[in-house]
This record gives sequence, C-alpha cells and structure tokens, in this order.
Amino acid sequence: MTIRLLLAMLLFATTGNTFASKLADYWKYDEYYAAHPDQQKASTELVETVRQSAVKIDRKVDKIKVGIIYPSHQFSNYWPRSVKSFQLRMDELAIPYEIRTSYTKPNTEVSVQVQQIEKMLRWKPDYLVYTLDSARQRAVVERLIRGTDIKVILQNITTPIKEWGDDQPFMYIGFDHAEGAKILARYQQKRMPEGSPYGVVFRSKGFISDMRGLTYIQDIGQYHQLTSSYYTDSSRPGGYAAAKKIVTENPDVRYIYATSTDTALGTVDALAELGRQDIIVNGWGGGAEEIAELKKGNLQVVLMRMNDGNGVSMAEAIKRDLEGKNVPLIFSGDFTVLDDKMPTSEIERIERFAFRYSNKPSN
Repeated sequence: MTIRLLLAMLLFATTGNTFASKLADYWKYDEYYAAHPDQQKASTELVETVRQSAVKIDRKVDKIKVGIIYPSHQFSNYWPRSVKSFQLRMDELAIPYEIRTSYTKPNTEVSVQVQQIEKMLRWKPDYLVYTLDSARQRAVVERLIRGTDIKVILQNITTPIKEWGDDQPFMYIGFDHAEGAKILARYQQKRMPEGSPYGVVFRSKGFISDMRGLTYIQDIGQYHQLTSSYYTDSSRPGGYAAAKKIVTENPDVRYIYATSTDTALGTVDALAELGRQDIIVNGWGGGAEEIAELKKGNLQVVLMRMNDGNGVSMAEAIKRDLEGKNVPLIFSGDFTVLDDKMPTSEIERIERFAFRYSNKPSN
C-alpha cells in the first residue's frame, strides 16, 4: 500500500467512522492469558525485567527510529515521564535510536493526530507509539497495522481488541484500567461504611473512561449507593463542573470517584469552592500533582502507577525484539495505593521508585 493511499484511508477513518466500542470488544487482561497461555511466560519475564536494573543488549544493532504521538496536553505528567524513562532506559541498554515526538490534547484532536502520523510515516519509523481511547483512534490503528510494516505500540491500553484476532499491533503497554478500578473499589469498601452515597466524574466518553468508571461501579455494586455521574471533556474545568453538579444535586454524597488526574484536580477545585472538604476524593495515576494534593489533604487516596515502568517496558520490549526473543503482546505495570494515613516518608519512598528515571535531571 502506498503512503498516499494509506493517508487517505487514515483521513477517512477520522470522518467516516461512527461505530461505538463496547467493553465486550476487548480482552480483559486475565481473560486474554486464559485464552493464550503461551503469552504468560513472556509477559512474566518482561514484568520482572522492568523491575530490575538494565542489562545492555548482547549484540550490535543499527540505529532504530521511534515515533511517539501522545495526548499529553493535560495536567497529568504520565506521558512526558513515559518518554523520558524510555529514553534513559534505551541509553542504559546501549541501543542506538532516534526519536521524534508529537503531542495533542486527549481524545479531542484525532484529525491533528492523523496529520502527525502522516509526518511520521514519511520519516519511516521502525516503531510508532500511539494510544487508543476512541472508535476513531481504533480505525486509525487498524489501518496502520494492516497497511504498514511499522511496529505499532499502543500506550495506556492493556486489553487487546478481540475482532483483530491474530492481526494485532506489536504491543499493548500500560496499567490495566479495570484492575486499577477494582483496587480502588476494594479500598473504598474498607474505608467507607456500607450504603455510602457517592458520585462519579468520568473522563470524556471512550474506552478508558468506561474501563475505569463502569468497572468501578460494577465492582462496588450495591455496597455503596451511586447518586449521579457525569462525563466530561477530560479536563480540569470539566471535572470542576461535573463535581459541582454532583454535590449541588446530592449534598449527602460521602465521596466522589474521579477517573483521571485532571478530573480529580477539578473535583478538588469544586469542593474547595463549595466548602465541602469533608467529601473524599481519589486520584487516578499518582503523578506529582496528585501526590502534592494528597500531602495537602485535598486528596485522601491516590491510585499510583509505578509510572516509569511504562517507558522502561517499551525499551525492554524493543530490546527483546532486536535480540530475536519472544515479545509479549501485553505489558501491564504495577499499582500501589497511597492514602492520607501513610507517613510522608513512606509516600516519598514509593514515589522515588515510581519516578526512578523521570525524576533524574535532564542533561
């Protein structure tokens, strides 16, 4: 397929596609390994490798080209930390590389992302790192994996699309959204009394919002009472507006479940304005902004990703690929829970490990 034809198909994908993805369209992490037990060994090996210090590649390789297109224009610093940790691990592995990055807003500028992909394709990268959170992005990825030889790494998603069968991208990398939601549900069941009313502030409509939000609602079940929920535009102002509606309409809510950093920070803003700091709010991701708010007492619990495992896993997967080793289709990183009962020293110990690469000073 020529680049021109592929680009035309990518453009069509952003304008002509209207199908909606459902959670049933995706393999859940545990379901996938039950159906594909051969993948489990390679995945376990990669997870352990990511936790350890780097070991240089065992052969000489040509310089590779890596293109990265991220929705990083948001308060969460997950995305830029991923790039930095990836670069520093690649340096430690002694893999020569060239990297190009492009950034957009989350889930709102797919047409801009297609233009960025066009530039990347003309550069001819060996690996292209992208994300998948909407039906339009899914259509773009389909055309990339079926129309090019580029190895596509999908970031921030660990649930393969069932319909693609064996025609999958090179890899799915991230922190399992459903597992994170379940961890927070178990935490809130222990912390909050049975029957506690709560509200949910979603990100924008899409796969990630549903995995984090709907999974939480399903897992908490009837133990707590859902009073209301609102989708947002994934921004801090959007979180503020949704949280204000929830509290105004249901003043008795005991906590608000936020499904992202930006919506959590917006919820904190709304509660401060309303004078309702008695309402518990969670962070989702554990970036520097959330940890700062936890230490101030504005967030009471934070689901923290071991963030730099994200970029490290990409580097280690590429190393395995260059060495001719089996590369797992999925890498799912580790979570831990921080809360307002933990000593600051323990929070900072966990923080140092989570950001062991991305907190290093830039050269």
